[in-house]
Amino acid sequence: MATQPFLRSSARYLGLYALAELAALTLLIWAIGLGWTLVVLTASFAAGVLLAATQLKRQFTALREARTDPQTAVADGMLVGLGTFLVLLPGVVTTAAGALILAPPTRGAMRPLGTIMLTRGVVRRIGSLNVDLNIDPDPESGARVGRGDYIDGEVIGEVVDRLPVRH
Repeated sequence: MATQPFLRSSARYLGLYALAELAALTLLIWAIGLGWTLVVLTASFAAGVLLAATQLKRQFTALREARTDPQTAVADGMLVGLGTFLVLLPGVVTTAAGALILAPPTRGAMRPLGTIMLTRGVVRRIGSLNVDLNIDPDPESGARVGRGDYIDGEVIGEVVDRLPVRH
C-alpha cells in the first residue's frame, strides 16, 4: 500500500516535532519559570503572527506590482507560506523557525535553498509522468520529427464555400 510509508514518515516527523517542542518548553520553564514561559510563548506567537501578516501583505503587493522576477517571487512565496505555517504551529521552536524564515534578511539568505527544494519537488513529480510527445525518427535523416496532434478518421459531408450570415 502506497500510504503506509507516508504515514510512517508523517508519524516520525510528528513525534520529532512533539519531542523538540516539549524539550524546549521544559528547558524554558526550568530556566525562567512557568509565568515567564507563558509570557514568552504568547509574545513570540503574537510577534510571529504580526510578522507573517506584514510579509504576506508585502508578498501580495510585490506580486501585484510585478516588481520581482518570477523565480524570486515563487521562492519567496513558498518561504513566506512555510514561515507562516511554522508560526501558526504551537510551540517555541516552530515559532522561532517560522519567524526566522519570515524575516527578510534571513529569507534572502534562504531563497537559494528554497529554489533548490522547489525545483527538486517539481522535477520529482514531473519525472514520474508518462508524456507521449508523438516523436518519430525521420526515415531519411534519422532526426526526430514531431507529428503533432491528429485524429485518424474520415470526413463525411459537403464542402461549404461560404458560411451563412445571421442578422
